[in-house]
Amino acid sequence: MQHIICTESGIVDKEIKTDGFIKTEKNIFDVNKIWVGPRPTLETNENFKQIIPYILLSYQGKIALYQRTKKGGEGRLHNMHSIGFGGHMDAFDLAYNGDGEINLDKTIENSGQREIDEELIVSEIVSKKHLGYIYDGSNPVGRVHIGVVEQWELSSDAIKSNEDEIHVVGLFTIDELKTYNGEMENWSSHIIKGL
Repeated sequence: MQHIICTESGIVDKEIKTDGFIKTEKNIFDVNKIWVGPRPTLETNENFKQIIPYILLSYQGKIALYQRTKKGGEGRLHNMHSIGFGGHMDAFDLAYNGDGEINLDKTIENSGQREIDEELIVSEIVSKKHLGYIYDGSNPVGRVHIGVVEQWELSSDAIKSNEDEIHVVGLFTIDELKTYNGEMENWSSHIIKGL
C-alpha cells in the first residue's frame, strides 16, 4: 500500500483563508506536523491535507501545457489541460537534515523531480522558484489536498512526453494559456488567473 506525506489540516486552514492560487513566498508548513500515512485513508480523511508539488515548467516567459489522454487512470481528468506537473509525495521522497528532521523543501523537490523524470523528457532545469500554494475547498477531493506551486526554468524549449497518459501541447505565454479557458483543470485555471 502506498504511503504518502501530509500535514494536519489545521496548519493549512490557519494560513490559507481563501480558495484558489495564493501567491506568497511564505512557508505555511510546520515540519513538526508532517505525517506519513496510507493513501486510501488520507484520500477521505479531512483532518489531513496531502501535500502535492505542482511544478510549472517554463522557458523564456512561456509555460509548458499538456493534455491528459484517455490512457490516464483518473477519468474525470481525461482530455483536460494542465500546466502543473507533480503528484503525491511518496514516503521514499523524504529528505532529512543532518539531525534527522524532515527537510520539507528538499522532499518537495525530490518528489517534483521524480514525477517530471517519469512523465517527461526535458532539458536541464536551471532555476527553481517558489510561487505559492493552490487550494480548492469546494469539494471533498480538494479539501484533502494542498498544492505547493513552483516554477522551474528549463535550459531549452525541448520537452517531450515519456508517458502515454500525457500529450505535451507546447510552451505558451500566460495570455495564450487564457484561451484554453474551460478546458483547464481547476488548479491550473486558478494559477493562470493569478499569475
